[in-house]
Amino acid sequence: MKRISQVKLLFILLCNLIVFNNVLASEKKVFYAGFSFSGNYIDKSSSIQFTNQLINEKDENGIDIISKSLIKTIKKVKAKNFNIDFDFADLEKGLEESVVMAVVLDNETYFNEYEPISKTYMNNIQMFFQIIFYNFKTKKLITSIPYDVSIPFFTKNEPTEKEITNYIREFYTVGLKEMNSEKKINAFSQVEKSLNDFELKEKYNLRIGVTSVKFEDKAIAAIAENYKKNIKPLENIFAQLFSSRLSLHNDIALVPYIEGMAIGAKMKQQFVNSDIIYDIELPKPDYNIDLTIRGFKKVLAKKSDVNNIYFWATFLNLKISQPDLNKVYMDDDLKNVIKKSIPSQITDINDWYKFYITTYELFDGFSYNINAMDEKWILKTNKTDEFKKSMKNIGKLMVKFK
Repeated sequence: MKRISQVKLLFILLCNLIVFNNVLASEKKVFYAGFSFSGNYIDKSSSIQFTNQLINEKDENGIDIISKSLIKTIKKVKAKNFNIDFDFADLEKGLEESVVMAVVLDNETYFNEYEPISKTYMNNIQMFFQIIFYNFKTKKLITSIPYDVSIPFFTKNEPTEKEITNYIREFYTVGLKEMNSEKKINAFSQVEKSLNDFELKEKYNLRIGVTSVKFEDKAIAAIAENYKKNIKPLENIFAQLFSSRLSLHNDIALVPYIEGMAIGAKMKQQFVNSDIIYDIELPKPDYNIDLTIRGFKKVLAKKSDVNNIYFWATFLNLKISQPDLNKVYMDDDLKNVIKKSIPSQITDINDWYKFYITTYELFDGFSYNINAMDEKWILKTNKTDEFKKSMKNIGKLMVKFK
């Protein structure tokens, strides 16, 4: 009887050892590489002009304030199946077969609109980031999690560049209060949440990403003047905006957008503590997302001596396909409309800001309704039966990228 008990105990210990070893084996080591910029569209003096000023502000140890804030966030991460190692001091030397992770700033955009009744400027800064994982030796991307953040704030005077930079500094470091809340968030709050929910795979068999963004003539006529000179940055912004919304609401990773996506396409990356620009090779998506911005439209619906009622609308075509199999899951026209009552004495309206918001809402609504279709949203976006079928197709497709 005693010998049977000893055998049972030995068996239990052996099973526990196997389970423990399996747990250890499932926990991959990922090296934290730091904060960096994407170099494909970045002109630091314009596209990231505010953050570019802040990276030169360093503490007594020579660490810039952005990297210092980010590393605090990363250290709080409790990832599902990987451990983050911070022993990656020499980026230029590297670690041969290392999987490294970095947080990348792609772009930042500032908007404002003046409200003369309250004599207030309504300001908004939109920032686009990616959490990327790649093999340091081969410089090949493993996967990417895009996210975007907004910084709304109100001022009585139009803010100077210095004042905008101060708001962004506060957002990176101590954080800003959310609208209608006492809770503070910073630029990297989403990083902690995303990494806690994320499971890093050994291999990604299927990938999806935005592969083209096109603006038709009716859309180009309505965009801000600074983008008409060079529309490429705006194409990048819209690709990032769609990708971040899709990722957020469906818990998937995407291949970053690069103009003319093809095999061997590269994403340029530069860390704040290094002058070296790395070329990260991107995998070609198996599933393509093609965005065609068909047009923007503003309509004066009702006019009076007190208020004018306007509608602003975004019209686009969204195509999601699997080119290798010549299979199309969606090829539909979508629209979104916002309605605003504007005091009649206001004549200088920032239409582009309204069009941007309608597009943001459309991307967000589409991404959210993939898993929770709302009949009201369907009817106002595209009320055809074909569109409903397409949404169901996309819902099934998203499961493949989990």
